Amino acid sequence: MNRIGALRKSIPLVALFLSAGGGIPVMATLVTSVSPGNISVSSEVSLSQDREKLQLAQRVARECRQVTQSTFIYPQRSNIEPVRALQVDERVTLAEENGKGGWIAISSPISGFVQIDYLKRCGVSSGSLNTPPRNVSTSNRCRRVSYTAPEGLTIRERPDQNSRRVGGVFYDEQVTLSYPPEFKTDNDGREWARLALPTPGWVSNGYPRGGDLNLEACR
Repeated sequence: MNRIGALRKSIPLVALFLSAGGGIPVMATLVTSVSPGNISVSSEVSLSQDREKLQLAQRVARECRQVTQSTFIYPQRSNIEPVRALQVDERVTLAEENGKGGWIAISSPISGFVQIDYLKRCGVSSGSLNTPPRNVSTSNRCRRVSYTAPEGLTIRERPDQNSRRVGGVFYDEQVTLSYPPEFKTDNDGREWARLALPTPGWVSNGYPRGGDLNLEACR
């Protein structure tokens, strides 16, 4: 019985025999029996792996969000000292399930906080969100730089002359206002326009009350 048990556990073997009559080769195959228990264990492992993959995909989908308009990532739950700009449709990864005070933590592309109102679930149509229609919004928000000085206009993180520079534009170049268009006037009477392109940020639009503008409607 022990010898038979050993044969049942061995790997498949092919034995070559010669017949006594004429030396004709005869192939004989010893096939190992497969235990139902082995099949059961293998199936359970496969199902477990599939379940883990599904759970991972579901978690990624829950945490993924896309930006509905140009905005910034901030180090805390306030719009002070932005640390990185986000373009429309750029993806972020949530770091918490529920936000606070209109802000929610993210872990990617960098750690920080963004405004909940500017996010949508990844892959969700923007038709019902506060997103401009693609066929008309760009032309309505297009502006041309009319400022002729060689240094051009500086794009800043915030509507403040001392805010950090994030980009620049020059005479006759085109820019796109944020959606909806946003303007702010500082204590000196200077108007700031929020941009979506070429770089999210704020640019000085001059002094409208005096008729001195740095941006004009695109032709």
